[in-house]
Amino acid sequence: MEFMKGFLLTLVSCALVLVVLNAGYYKEWFDGKPRQYWFDFLKEKDDPGDEVAIKTARYGVVYTISMRVKEVVEKKNMPHAIILFEPNSYYRDSLHIYNNVRAPEPAVFYYYTGLEGVWTNSPDVRKANFIVRITKNKGVTLDEIKSPGQLQQILESFKKYPPIL
Repeated sequence: MEFMKGFLLTLVSCALVLVVLNAGYYKEWFDGKPRQYWFDFLKEKDDPGDEVAIKTARYGVVYTISMRVKEVVEKKNMPHAIILFEPNSYYRDSLHIYNNVRAPEPAVFYYYTGLEGVWTNSPDVRKANFIVRITKNKGVTLDEIKSPGQLQQILESFKKYPPIL
């Protein structure tokens, strides 16, 4: 009798969970989060691409930009490179490419590359010696900041564009 009671409670609990996950808000959440995660996992599991291709597909343009910057830094053998990123509000308000392109957050950039990056409002912005520029025509370029005066001029030009995510 005790076994039957436990079994029936388990069935009722499972049925209740299924009803909740197939109704209203929770259906949208379940389809958008756990189910989508599962399908993405299955797609990546069977992907014949290498690790870099999978990371590029998963992390998108931020990962691609970060890895391009890392390649240039390694190729030019630049020790102690501290990268300044243009504000994302600059891409949105001035270049109108924010939906497609955005600069990585400094912490995410460090996670991907091991290189230090700063935003224009960072306390360490004075240490920046390179700037990543993203344009519609040239794509991603890494330019050297040659003097504190040039850095100050760059910061002044971005003053009206606050850093945003």
